[in-house]
Amino acid sequence: MKHRQLAPATVLLLLTLALAAAAATHVMLGSHRLSCGQVLATLAGHGDWSANLLILHMRLPRLVLSILIGASVAVSGVVLQGISRNDLASPDTVGVNAGAGLGMMCFLVAYPTAAAELPLALPVAAMIGALATTTLVFALAYRRGSVLPARLLLVGIALGFGGHAAMLLFSLRMSFSMYNYVLTWMSGTLAGADWRSILFLLPFPMLLFPWLLSRARLLDVLGLGDGVAVGLGVPVHRERVVLTTAATVLTSVCVAIGGQIGFLGLAAPHLARRLVGHRHAALLPAAALCGATLLLVADGLARHLLAPVEIPAGVLVGILGGAYFLYLLTTTPG
Repeated sequence: MKHRQLAPATVLLLLTLALAAAAATHVMLGSHRLSCGQVLATLAGHGDWSANLLILHMRLPRLVLSILIGASVAVSGVVLQGISRNDLASPDTVGVNAGAGLGMMCFLVAYPTAAAELPLALPVAAMIGALATTTLVFALAYRRGSVLPARLLLVGIALGFGGHAAMLLFSLRMSFSMYNYVLTWMSGTLAGADWRSILFLLPFPMLLFPWLLSRARLLDVLGLGDGVAVGLGVPVHRERVVLTTAATVLTSVCVAIGGQIGFLGLAAPHLARRLVGHRHAALLPAAALCGATLLLVADGLARHLLAPVEIPAGVLVGILGGAYFLYLLTTTPG
């Protein structure tokens, strides 16, 4: 007997409550635990010096950055899956992460002091690398007037492996300290989050989330196939280029700031789709909430599992995402 599925509005409310609970836990727990009263007093401006330092300058920036990156990567995954009609498409599998990383790596090799002297130039380099790689992936996957979903996936994986290999080669020319920085970044970490990074990242989701939500019906139509979309008067090629650019820009900025947090852009859309269905008006916000919560939980576990040693959040996301897909594999019939 099939279980009745909850209404999308109810699911979104529950996901919001789950995110709020994860955020509260993230702020209160740590090497120095804080009570709910201490957190509220600090946020109201009545905290002592140590609480202000711990919450306002360490935990809160990391919390906000986790939410922004998790939501942005998840939304990018939904868009890439929608325009390619392939549920396995994600920023990882279409080469966005590898391209962003390669762009940053080239910039660091050319300007070794860029990480300290020009930190905001790194996201620009990542964006250029991601856009170049994504353009190449879609160009190679384009055949007979449309992008072939299976070819897109294969080309993206191939270029992704090539990009990672090139990054390893570039790393051989780096100093030991720079290599450690790059290795940590490639693992995906939110340590060292600050308000400057948040202020740089914030305009991108603030502008692109509402715009992508306004294109929800267009994404629904693209999911029906190019022939149907053209028959309904949709300029498929132009819209696919615009949507791909938006998803790539959103992901590349997150990769530049938070590192290569893999699996998030694949797992969060799948989880959201099981909860609210395939209509993008509900799928986009549900994926954003799932991605933010998943990264927040992973970052919290990364801080505590082997304390005082911190595991990169990207490693925990990969473990959680892999466990979820193994669950799907064992519970889905056929």
